[in-house]
Amino acid sequence: MSHTISADITDIDEARSVGGELFYPHDVEVTGRDHRFGVHLAVRTFGPVTVGRLAYESAVRIETGPLRDGYQVNLPVTGAICTAYGQDTVIATPTLAAVHSPHRPTRLEGWGGGEDVMAVKLDRFAVEDTLERLLGHPLRSPLEMAPGLAVDRGPGQELWQLTRVLVDQVYADLADGRGPTSGGSAFDASPFAESLGQSIITGLLYAHEHNYAEELKHPAAPGGPAAIRAAVAYIEEHAAEPIGVNDVAAHAGLCVRALQQGFARHLETTPSGYLRQVRLGRVRDALLASDAEATTVATVASRWGFFSLGRFAAQYREAYGETPSQTLRRRV
Repeated sequence: MSHTISADITDIDEARSVGGELFYPHDVEVTGRDHRFGVHLAVRTFGPVTVGRLAYESAVRIETGPLRDGYQVNLPVTGAICTAYGQDTVIATPTLAAVHSPHRPTRLEGWGGGEDVMAVKLDRFAVEDTLERLLGHPLRSPLEMAPGLAVDRGPGQELWQLTRVLVDQVYADLADGRGPTSGGSAFDASPFAESLGQSIITGLLYAHEHNYAEELKHPAAPGGPAAIRAAVAYIEEHAAEPIGVNDVAAHAGLCVRALQQGFARHLETTPSGYLRQVRLGRVRDALLASDAEATTVATVASRWGFFSLGRFAAQYREAYGETPSQTLRRRV
Protein backbone atom coordinates (compact mmCIF):
# COMPACT_ATOMS: atom_id res chain seq x y z
CA MET A 1 0.00 0.00 0.00
CA SER A 2 1.90 3.05 -1.25
CA HIS A 3 -0.95 5.29 -0.06
CA THR A 4 -3.29 5.34 2.92
CA ILE A 5 -6.37 3.13 2.68
CA SER A 6 -9.22 4.41 4.85
CA ALA A 7 -12.73 3.13 5.45
CA ASP A 8 -15.75 3.67 7.68
CA ILE A 9 -17.48 0.30 8.08
CA THR A 10 -20.79 -0.50 9.77
CA ASP A 11 -21.16 -4.11 8.63
CA ILE A 12 -19.36 -6.50 10.98
CA ASP A 13 -18.69 -9.14 8.32
CA GLU A 14 -17.15 -6.55 6.05
CA ALA A 15 -15.00 -5.36 8.95
CA ARG A 16 -13.72 -8.90 9.52
CA SER A 17 -12.88 -9.25 5.84
CA VAL A 18 -11.14 -5.88 5.42
CA GLY A 19 -9.30 -6.14 8.72
CA GLY A 20 -8.12 -9.64 7.84
CA GLU A 21 -6.67 -8.43 4.55
CA LEU A 22 -4.92 -5.40 6.06
CA PHE A 23 -3.68 -6.99 9.30
CA TYR A 24 -4.69 -10.53 10.38
CA PRO A 25 -7.68 -12.85 10.06
CA HIS A 26 -9.78 -12.25 13.16
CA ASP A 27 -13.18 -12.51 14.75
CA VAL A 28 -14.87 -9.41 16.17
CA GLU A 29 -17.84 -9.40 18.55
CA VAL A 30 -19.80 -6.43 19.86
CA THR A 31 -19.89 -6.45 23.66
CA GLY A 32 -21.67 -3.13 24.18
CA ARG A 33 -25.30 -3.14 25.32
CA ASP A 34 -26.77 -1.46 22.25
CA HIS A 35 -25.05 -3.88 19.81
CA ARG A 36 -24.31 -0.95 17.51
CA PHE A 37 -21.24 -1.54 15.32
CA GLY A 38 -18.95 0.82 13.47
CA VAL A 39 -15.23 1.03 12.85
CA HIS A 40 -13.05 3.74 11.34
CA LEU A 41 -9.70 2.56 10.01
CA ALA A 42 -6.79 3.93 8.06
CA VAL A 43 -3.81 1.81 7.05
CA ARG A 44 -0.61 2.33 5.10
CA THR A 45 2.49 0.20 4.51
CA PHE A 46 6.02 1.58 4.66
CA GLY A 47 8.32 -1.20 3.48
CA PRO A 48 8.34 -3.93 6.17
CA VAL A 49 6.10 -1.91 8.52
CA THR A 50 2.33 -1.43 8.28
CA VAL A 51 0.80 1.40 10.31
CA GLY A 52 -2.90 1.66 11.08
CA ARG A 53 -5.41 3.71 13.03
CA LEU A 54 -8.37 1.79 14.49
CA ALA A 55 -11.38 3.35 16.18
CA TYR A 56 -14.47 1.24 17.04
CA GLU A 57 -17.68 3.08 17.91
CA SER A 58 -18.83 0.31 20.23
CA ALA A 59 -17.17 -1.92 22.81
CA VAL A 60 -15.83 -5.01 21.04
CA ARG A 61 -13.81 -8.15 21.60
CA ILE A 62 -11.33 -9.09 18.88
CA GLU A 63 -9.71 -12.52 18.77
CA THR A 64 -7.11 -13.95 16.40
CA GLY A 65 -5.22 -17.17 16.05
CA PRO A 66 -1.40 -16.97 16.06
CA LEU A 67 -0.43 -13.91 14.00
CA ARG A 68 2.10 -16.03 12.07
CA ASP A 69 3.48 -13.43 9.64
CA GLY A 70 3.97 -10.38 11.86
CA TYR A 71 4.84 -8.82 15.20
CA GLN A 72 2.24 -6.33 16.41
CA VAL A 73 2.46 -3.18 18.57
CA ASN A 74 -0.81 -1.52 19.70
CA LEU A 75 -0.98 1.83 21.53
CA PRO A 76 -4.20 3.71 22.41
CA VAL A 77 -4.15 7.46 21.89
CA THR A 78 -6.72 7.75 24.71
CA GLY A 79 -8.36 5.32 27.11
CA ALA A 80 -7.26 1.74 27.63
CA ILE A 81 -7.48 -1.56 25.76
CA CYS A 82 -7.22 -4.91 27.51
CA THR A 83 -4.99 -7.16 25.43
CA ALA A 84 -3.89 -10.75 25.86
CA TYR A 85 -1.16 -12.74 24.14
CA GLY A 86 -1.51 -16.36 25.17
CA GLN A 87 -1.52 -16.24 28.99
CA ASP A 88 0.07 -12.77 29.16
CA THR A 89 -2.32 -9.83 29.72
CA VAL A 90 -1.48 -6.14 29.32
CA ILE A 91 -3.72 -3.10 29.73
CA ALA A 92 -2.52 -0.92 26.88
CA THR A 93 -2.65 2.83 27.59
CA PRO A 94 -1.16 5.93 25.95
CA THR A 95 2.06 5.24 27.90
CA LEU A 96 2.20 1.44 27.61
CA ALA A 97 2.06 -0.34 24.26
CA ALA A 98 0.96 -3.96 23.95
CA VAL A 99 3.36 -6.13 21.94
CA HIS A 100 2.36 -9.45 20.35
CA SER A 101 4.64 -12.06 18.78
CA PRO A 102 3.42 -14.37 15.99
CA HIS A 103 3.30 -17.62 17.92
CA ARG A 104 0.18 -17.53 20.15
CA PRO A 105 -3.45 -16.38 19.86
CA THR A 106 -4.28 -12.78 20.77
CA ARG A 107 -7.32 -10.99 22.21
CA LEU A 108 -8.23 -7.30 22.45
CA GLU A 109 -11.18 -5.93 24.45
CA GLY A 110 -12.31 -2.35 24.80
CA TRP A 111 -13.29 0.69 22.74
CA GLY A 112 -16.75 2.16 22.98
CA GLY A 113 -15.40 5.32 24.56
CA GLY A 114 -13.87 7.01 21.55
CA GLU A 115 -10.49 5.29 21.84
CA ASP A 116 -8.20 5.68 18.85
CA VAL A 117 -5.61 2.89 18.69
CA MET A 118 -2.41 3.11 16.70
CA ALA A 119 -1.51 -0.35 15.40
CA VAL A 120 1.91 -1.20 13.98
CA LYS A 121 2.55 -4.50 12.20
CA LEU A 122 6.17 -5.49 11.56
CA ASP A 123 6.85 -8.15 8.94
CA ARG A 124 7.97 -11.28 10.80
CA PHE A 125 10.64 -12.30 8.33
CA ALA A 126 12.11 -8.79 8.20
CA VAL A 127 12.27 -8.75 12.03
CA GLU A 128 13.89 -12.16 12.30
CA ASP A 129 16.32 -11.57 9.43
CA THR A 130 17.37 -8.30 11.06
CA LEU A 131 17.92 -10.01 14.40
CA GLU A 132 20.02 -12.77 12.80
CA ARG A 133 22.14 -10.15 11.07
CA LEU A 134 22.67 -8.26 14.32
CA LEU A 135 23.50 -11.42 16.28
CA GLY A 136 25.69 -12.92 13.59
CA HIS A 137 24.02 -16.36 13.68
CA PRO A 138 20.68 -18.04 12.93
CA LEU A 139 18.02 -17.94 15.65
CA ARG A 140 18.19 -20.96 17.94
CA SER A 141 14.56 -20.57 19.06
CA PRO A 142 11.60 -18.34 18.08
CA LEU A 143 11.88 -14.65 18.95
CA GLU A 144 9.44 -13.83 21.77
CA MET A 145 8.80 -10.18 22.66
CA ALA A 146 7.82 -9.07 26.17
CA PRO A 147 4.07 -8.22 26.20
CA GLY A 148 4.39 -4.56 27.27
CA LEU A 149 6.59 -1.65 26.13
CA ALA A 150 6.69 1.65 28.05
CA VAL A 151 6.72 4.51 25.55
CA ASP A 152 6.85 7.44 28.00
CA ARG A 153 10.48 7.00 29.01
CA GLY A 154 13.83 5.56 27.98
CA PRO A 155 14.46 3.63 24.76
CA GLY A 156 10.75 2.91 24.29
CA GLN A 157 9.99 6.62 24.17
CA GLU A 158 12.75 7.20 21.63
CA LEU A 159 11.47 4.32 19.49
CA TRP A 160 7.90 5.60 19.58
CA GLN A 161 9.02 9.08 18.57
CA LEU A 162 10.49 7.52 15.45
CA THR A 163 7.37 5.42 14.85
CA ARG A 164 5.18 8.51 15.19
CA VAL A 165 6.76 9.85 12.02
CA LEU A 166 4.93 7.10 10.12
CA VAL A 167 1.78 7.26 12.27
CA ASP A 168 1.52 11.01 11.69
CA GLN A 169 1.85 10.44 7.95
CA VAL A 170 -1.29 8.30 8.03
CA TYR A 171 -3.15 11.02 9.93
CA ALA A 172 -1.87 13.64 7.49
CA ASP A 173 -3.15 11.61 4.56
CA LEU A 174 -6.59 11.51 6.16
CA ALA A 175 -6.60 15.23 6.89
CA ASP A 176 -5.45 16.13 3.39
CA GLY A 177 -7.66 13.62 1.65
CA ARG A 178 -4.66 12.18 -0.15
CA GLY A 179 -5.38 9.04 -2.12
CA PRO A 180 -3.80 6.83 -4.76
CA THR A 181 -3.54 9.58 -7.35
CA SER A 182 -2.27 12.35 -5.13
CA GLY A 183 1.38 12.54 -4.21
CA GLY A 184 4.12 14.97 -3.39
CA SER A 185 5.23 13.20 -0.22
CA ALA A 186 8.75 11.96 0.46
CA PHE A 187 7.09 8.87 1.88
CA ASP A 188 5.93 7.95 -1.62
CA ALA A 189 9.56 7.12 -2.48
CA SER A 190 9.85 3.45 -1.54
CA PRO A 191 13.58 3.45 -0.64
CA PHE A 192 12.95 6.18 1.94
CA ALA A 193 9.87 4.50 3.40
CA GLU A 194 11.51 1.08 3.52
CA SER A 195 14.62 2.51 5.17
CA LEU A 196 12.55 4.17 7.89
CA GLY A 197 10.53 0.99 8.41
CA GLN A 198 13.73 -1.00 8.75
CA SER A 199 15.04 1.51 11.30
CA ILE A 200 11.91 0.96 13.41
CA ILE A 201 12.46 -2.80 13.36
CA THR A 202 16.08 -2.38 14.45
CA GLY A 203 15.03 0.11 17.12
CA LEU A 204 12.41 -2.26 18.53
CA LEU A 205 14.97 -5.06 18.82
CA TYR A 206 17.27 -2.81 20.83
CA ALA A 207 14.63 -0.91 22.83
CA HIS A 208 12.40 -3.79 23.88
CA GLU A 209 12.85 -6.86 26.07
CA HIS A 210 12.89 -10.25 24.38
CA ASN A 211 14.65 -13.58 24.67
CA TYR A 212 17.65 -12.38 22.63
CA ALA A 213 17.95 -8.93 24.23
CA GLU A 214 20.86 -9.77 26.54
CA GLU A 215 22.87 -11.36 23.76
CA LEU A 216 22.11 -8.41 21.50
CA LYS A 217 23.36 -5.96 24.13
CA HIS A 218 26.52 -7.99 24.80
CA PRO A 219 27.29 -9.82 21.54
CA ALA A 220 30.11 -12.31 21.24
CA ALA A 221 32.87 -11.52 18.79
CA PRO A 222 31.64 -12.45 15.29
CA GLY A 223 32.87 -15.81 14.16
CA GLY A 224 34.72 -16.63 17.38
CA PRO A 225 37.47 -19.24 17.32
CA ALA A 226 35.21 -22.13 18.39
CA ALA A 227 32.78 -21.46 15.55
CA ILE A 228 35.62 -21.06 13.06
CA ARG A 229 37.24 -24.29 14.21
CA ALA A 230 33.92 -26.04 13.66
CA ALA A 231 33.68 -24.53 10.17
CA VAL A 232 37.25 -25.55 9.32
CA ALA A 233 36.65 -29.12 10.51
CA TYR A 234 33.47 -29.32 8.44
CA ILE A 235 35.26 -28.09 5.31
CA GLU A 236 38.12 -30.56 5.74
CA GLU A 237 35.76 -33.46 6.36
CA HIS A 238 33.40 -32.68 3.47
CA ALA A 239 35.77 -31.12 0.92
CA ALA A 240 35.01 -33.85 -1.65
CA GLU A 241 31.28 -33.06 -1.49
CA PRO A 242 29.45 -30.25 -3.33
CA ILE A 243 29.24 -28.01 -0.24
CA GLY A 244 28.92 -24.23 -0.28
CA VAL A 245 29.23 -21.31 2.08
CA ASN A 246 25.65 -21.69 3.31
CA ASP A 247 26.32 -25.31 4.34
CA VAL A 248 29.44 -24.32 6.26
CA ALA A 249 27.68 -21.41 7.99
CA ALA A 250 24.75 -23.60 9.06
CA HIS A 251 27.08 -26.23 10.53
CA ALA A 252 29.03 -23.59 12.46
CA GLY A 253 25.86 -21.92 13.76
CA LEU A 254 26.64 -18.61 12.05
CA CYS A 255 25.05 -16.50 9.39
CA VAL A 256 27.06 -16.20 6.16
CA ARG A 257 28.21 -12.69 6.96
CA ALA A 258 29.53 -13.66 10.40
CA LEU A 259 31.27 -16.71 8.92
CA GLN A 260 33.00 -14.51 6.36
CA GLN A 261 34.00 -12.00 9.05
CA GLY A 262 35.37 -14.80 11.23
CA PHE A 263 37.48 -16.31 8.45
CA ALA A 264 38.84 -12.88 7.53
CA ARG A 265 39.72 -12.11 11.14
CA HIS A 266 41.19 -15.44 12.21
CA LEU A 267 42.42 -17.06 8.99
CA GLU A 268 42.89 -14.05 6.70
CA THR A 269 40.94 -15.73 3.92
CA THR A 270 37.33 -16.43 2.91
CA PRO A 271 35.35 -19.66 3.48
CA SER A 272 35.40 -20.28 -0.27
CA GLY A 273 39.11 -19.55 -0.41
CA TYR A 274 39.80 -21.98 2.42
CA LEU A 275 37.69 -24.69 0.76
CA ARG A 276 39.61 -24.20 -2.48
CA GLN A 277 42.90 -24.38 -0.59
CA VAL A 278 41.90 -27.68 1.03
CA ARG A 279 40.75 -29.15 -2.28
CA LEU A 280 43.96 -28.11 -4.03
CA GLY A 281 45.95 -29.81 -1.29
CA ARG A 282 43.92 -33.00 -1.67
CA VAL A 283 44.46 -32.94 -5.43
CA ARG A 284 48.22 -32.53 -4.92
CA ASP A 285 48.33 -35.47 -2.50
CA ALA A 286 46.41 -37.62 -4.98
CA LEU A 287 48.62 -36.62 -7.92
CA LEU A 288 51.78 -37.40 -5.98
CA ALA A 289 50.41 -40.82 -5.08
CA SER A 290 49.13 -41.69 -8.58
CA ASP A 291 50.69 -43.43 -11.58
CA ALA A 292 50.90 -41.05 -14.54
CA GLU A 293 50.28 -44.01 -16.87
CA ALA A 294 47.06 -44.99 -15.11
CA THR A 295 45.34 -41.70 -14.31
CA THR A 296 44.91 -38.15 -15.60
CA VAL A 297 44.94 -34.71 -14.03
CA ALA A 298 41.32 -34.17 -15.15
CA THR A 299 40.15 -37.31 -13.35
CA VAL A 300 41.76 -36.32 -10.07
CA ALA A 301 40.70 -32.66 -10.32
CA SER A 302 37.04 -33.48 -10.99
CA ARG A 303 37.04 -35.84 -7.99
CA TRP A 304 37.71 -32.78 -5.82
CA GLY A 305 35.22 -30.42 -7.45
CA PHE A 306 37.38 -28.77 -10.14
CA PHE A 307 35.63 -28.94 -13.52
CA SER A 308 37.20 -25.97 -15.33
CA LEU A 309 40.66 -27.35 -16.06
CA GLY A 310 42.08 -24.03 -17.22
CA ARG A 311 41.10 -22.19 -14.06
CA PHE A 312 42.14 -25.15 -11.90
CA ALA A 313 45.58 -25.30 -13.52
CA ALA A 314 46.14 -21.57 -12.92
CA GLN A 315 45.09 -21.83 -9.27
CA TYR A 316 47.28 -24.91 -8.79
CA ARG A 317 50.34 -23.28 -10.33
CA GLU A 318 49.85 -20.19 -8.17
CA ALA A 319 49.64 -22.34 -5.04
CA TYR A 320 52.53 -24.77 -5.74
CA GLY A 321 54.73 -23.17 -8.38
CA GLU A 322 54.29 -25.98 -10.89
CA THR A 323 51.59 -27.41 -13.12
CA PRO A 324 49.43 -30.36 -12.05
CA SER A 325 50.99 -32.44 -14.84
CA GLN A 326 54.47 -31.79 -13.48
CA THR A 327 53.34 -32.97 -10.06
CA LEU A 328 51.79 -36.12 -11.50
CA ARG A 329 54.92 -37.02 -13.46
CA ARG A 330 57.36 -36.62 -10.61
CA ARG A 331 55.48 -38.52 -7.86
CA VAL A 332 56.89 -38.93 -4.37
